[in-house]
Amino acid sequence: MKTKSLVSLLLLAFVAVSIAMAIRKVGPSTGSGSAEAVSAQTTTAAATPVGLQSKLAESSFNAVYFHAPHRCPTCRKIESFSQEALTPEIEAGELAWQIADYTSDENSSFVDQFKVFTSTVVLVEMKDGEVVRWKNLEEVWNHTSDQADFTAFINEAWSEFKTS
Repeated sequence: MKTKSLVSLLLLAFVAVSIAMAIRKVGPSTGSGSAEAVSAQTTTAAATPVGLQSKLAESSFNAVYFHAPHRCPTCRKIESFSQEALTPEIEAGELAWQIADYTSDENSSFVDQFKVFTSTVVLVEMKDGEVVRWKNLEEVWNHTSDQADFTAFINEAWSEFKTS
């Protein structure tokens, strides 16, 4: 009789722990994923299109990473690989890095002009506050599986754009 009660008590404890674990799993995340979400929100907030025209006008050459509000893992890879590949030029002041939401109405003129329909990087030359020329690097999607290949693609595109 005592053994039967003990087994029942253990089974009830197991059920209680299982329910607690299930509730915890369904509840809001408090781990590093939460920090990632905050980071993504910060990046999105910083990437608001307000002032993209003036941001572009601040530098002769710009690399603009266009994204949607929801970024897939590949979109995030495109952003990080591009920025990392262009960091020497950005730090040298040869190129400015911009981030913009291509779904925003405020960027619709640039989206139309640069023919942006998905996450991409666009190289833009500005003069006297006006776009002189641009190149949409939509092929970035073909190079996301290998960072070295991606970096070579971005650097070659930048070199050609800069010297042409």
